[in-house]
Amino acid sequence: MSYDISLVERISGKTIELPKGHVMTGGTYQAEYDAETNTFYPAATKEAWLNITYNYGRYYYEAAEGDERFYGGDGEQTFTNLGIRGIYGKSGAESIPMLQDLAARIEAKYNKNGKWIKVRRIRKVYRDKNGEEIAPIDVFTRKIEGTEEIEYEANEGPNDDYWTATAANAIRPLYQLLAFAQLRPDGVWDGD
Repeated sequence: MSYDISLVERISGKTIELPKGHVMTGGTYQAEYDAETNTFYPAATKEAWLNITYNYGRYYYEAAEGDERFYGGDGEQTFTNLGIRGIYGKSGAESIPMLQDLAARIEAKYNKNGKWIKVRRIRKVYRDKNGEEIAPIDVFTRKIEGTEEIEYEANEGPNDDYWTATAANAIRPLYQLLAFAQLRPDGVWDGD
């Protein structure tokens, strides 16, 4: 599950094509296949589009909390925190300070005196009949005989695993979106 966020043309609604190709990786991204090495590698694209894992969502909701620019209604005057979705429908120009603020708030909370903090987290562990842990990718194909919650310590700094929810990992896509907004402040954000 992920956010598919694009900067689109105001009139046509088509994703904006930038003058030069760029390589921005996210949850999914443009790739080329090298038959000789049997590997995929990131490829340049001109589309102002980024896919961001929902794993970072809690950071975006948290950083948007209390900032009315990130709130929207459901048609019945109920306003709710939209997190990163708060930029949807806004122009690139309008979103620049919003994206900067989200990034700054996340960093201010999780990076103290230049060091990323460590936090306590809880994760659910699934076990088979022998008590062995079932890998997350296998929970849908193996019989689960038990579960438990395990507390662990996590560092909020950068992590090489894109899918790991850390503050630093959540900030990176904000700067990628910011680059699009600065290149095309006339575009409008669309997503999901």
